[in-house]
Amino acid sequence: MRQCESEIVSLCGSRVVRWLGDWYMTGNSVTIRTTTRDDFADLMTLWNDGRVMQWVGFPNGFGYDVEKIGKWFEKLQSQPHRHHFVVYADGVGFCGEVYYVVEQKYRRAELDIKFVPAAQGQGLAADALQTLIRHVFEIEKEVDVVWTEPRQDNSASRKLYTRCGLTAQPRPSDLEPFESYWALSRENWRALLQS
Repeated sequence: MRQCESEIVSLCGSRVVRWLGDWYMTGNSVTIRTTTRDDFADLMTLWNDGRVMQWVGFPNGFGYDVEKIGKWFEKLQSQPHRHHFVVYADGVGFCGEVYYVVEQKYRRAELDIKFVPAAQGQGLAADALQTLIRHVFEIEKEVDVVWTEPRQDNSASRKLYTRCGLTAQPRPSDLEPFESYWALSRENWRALLQS
């Protein structure tokens, strides 16, 4: 039988709860929680949608089935520096995913977000990403910078990242070459909260 453990933390107006090892976060309009096997069907719908996945190089989607997503999930569970969440909103239901990877050596965390088309353009992605950034900076004390790498031709993602405080910056030399690097430091995040 699993131990009953819970921790409630108030972060800048959002509520974060850790229950039985899983995270639950609320933003202004979204609820974010740790991904479980129960989310496989929604994630396969998201990942197999070329309209979503074209921005990460898969215009026909990933082509995931239950077996492939099961293998992905097992690998995720074995990597404690990787954190994957699903996003829900009233009136929409499943919105998409948010994700981060802690890179301890460089004191940073890589971010990712993908939303189903029906949940786009409503401010939900900004709410979800801002909630995730709060979570990273409040929970991951060794992380000083969050970052992502939007494609040049994805103006919607660049607007989203700008809205959440990330800016284009020189790409660190330890990363593989790519066309962009957008980041937000803990210090600049705190300044945004003050403004």
